[in-house]
Amino acid sequence: MNQFNVAFDVYSALLCLVLGGYVLVASDREDRANQCFVGICLCNAVMALGDLVAWCFIAPLNEIEYAVVLAGTFLFYVAPAPLFLFFTGYIVAFISKRHAVTHDYLRLPLMLFAIYFAGCVASLFNGMFFAVDAQRGYLRGDLFLLAQVIPVFLHLRNAWIVVRYRSFLRFKELLGFACYITLPIIAEVLQVTWFGVALMNTLVAVAILLVFLNIQSERKALLEQRERELAEARSAIMLSQIQPHFLYNTLTGIRELCSSDPAEAAVAIGSFSTFLRENMASLTSKDPIPFEKELRHIATYLDLEKMRFGSRLRVRYDIREKGFTLPLLSVQVLVENAVRHGISVKEEGGEVCIATKDDGDAFVVSVIDDGVGFDVQDELHAPLHIGIQNVRMRLAESSGDLCGDGRATLEVRSEPGCGTQAVIRIPHARVDMATEADAAAEEGSV
Repeated sequence: MNQFNVAFDVYSALLCLVLGGYVLVASDREDRANQCFVGICLCNAVMALGDLVAWCFIAPLNEIEYAVVLAGTFLFYVAPAPLFLFFTGYIVAFISKRHAVTHDYLRLPLMLFAIYFAGCVASLFNGMFFAVDAQRGYLRGDLFLLAQVIPVFLHLRNAWIVVRYRSFLRFKELLGFACYITLPIIAEVLQVTWFGVALMNTLVAVAILLVFLNIQSERKALLEQRERELAEARSAIMLSQIQPHFLYNTLTGIRELCSSDPAEAAVAIGSFSTFLRENMASLTSKDPIPFEKELRHIATYLDLEKMRFGSRLRVRYDIREKGFTLPLLSVQVLVENAVRHGISVKEEGGEVCIATKDDGDAFVVSVIDDGVGFDVQDELHAPLHIGIQNVRMRLAESSGDLCGDGRATLEVRSEPGCGTQAVIRIPHARVDMATEADAAAEEGSV
């Protein structure tokens, strides 16, 4: 029987190490759910290896065997509590991606783990949970059943968390969590009832595998699908910025200039080609660009629109800050919305103002028009809303490059008949003061 138990433990440890290693290497290491999943795998691998040594050595034990069995037994007893702690963290991190979890579910488990760990340490000396005797090998202590209370409580509490937030989980995810909750309980009952059968680690490893298959693989497929959707949406939205009516009107204006003012027509053709080149570049570019480059593209676009609207379109620049970067076309889209949906539909036309400033905490870019305005909740303005959502998406994707731990935002305020104001805020990137001081000291030393 010992040989079967050793085989079970080896299988459990290897399976958990492989699954944990795969998630660590192939997934996002900064993701809290992935970190907790790796912790679950590591804890079960440690528990399996700790149990393994108890079956490898048969009493009577020499001094080295005694020390190895005692250390392995200690690890076997200690590992379940942090394993269930990591599982708590995994559940919370997983659910937090879909719903805000405000309660601190780790505070109580950490306190119970500290008590449980102290009991395991004490057992090394008084044998209350477990003992190792040189003549008889591993023995259950008088308080063995009490040692199972805290791990079982933590496990049942995890089950309660899953039940509480079940409405935010898909069927396969609920199935994966249910397997992880039920299989260890079954194994615990069997192992307590029939001493000598090492089922705990094996069934926990199987449960981890099911969690991986039902949840981890599902999450990866979902992320890949969302990335494809975002890429398709980005291309569609960027292409939609080059509207057929804009192309037609611009080309018609250039054709008329060819007869009345050939020199001006040549300038317009150059501006138009530059505009098209920048818009097409946005389909593949994800890197932030200097604001000055964005501003030049905006000016090109507005020059082309002035050719059409003449004095009906007035432009004002209030540029007080240029030293920052932002995603390509993020401001140009807002300017185009201001012209197309605000100024062009107003009989007497209006003014578009592009302003920038540094308010101390962030770089602020404002696009303000005195056009017809709109109801921000009105779904009839779908094309306008799509452009706004596209800018928000590009700002979110580039926030790490723009402002470190901060988040670039876009706020749009508008009312029918009162114009529209779109404001982009790019928080200043936080600089590590120690690093900055070291750099200054190094520069001074030079």
